Amino acid sequence: MPAEVSKKQIEKLVAIREKLKGNLVRLEEDLETAQRELAEEAGNDDRISEIASMAVGRELDMSLEKNVRLLLVRVEEALEAITSGNYGICRSCGKKIPKERLEALPYASQCVECQRRQETR
Repeated sequence: MPAEVSKKQIEKLVAIREKLKGNLVRLEEDLETAQRELAEEAGNDDRISEIASMAVGRELDMSLEKNVRLLLVRVEEALEAITSGNYGICRSCGKKIPKERLEALPYASQCVECQRRQETR
């Protein structure tokens, strides 16, 4: 039996989705800027340490972008699960995800036990 979904939970997921989309746009802009700056500095041997620092920053932005994209997918999946009536059901064991977990992590798709097992693999 799926968890009851309150209007507040749906609004929270939608707000998270919008915030993530905004973060993604900013990260993509930062990556474009960093790529352009890195290309401009690539021919300047006098500033190797600055170029290296820029490259590390770019790698960090790419990692953040990847994490934001993954989280956005999880939020979208949670909203789809609400629509299909599967919200609050663990995708691994099929048991009900506790209400407290869904309040803390509204895009949770697994119960704590299954999530822990997956993370230790």
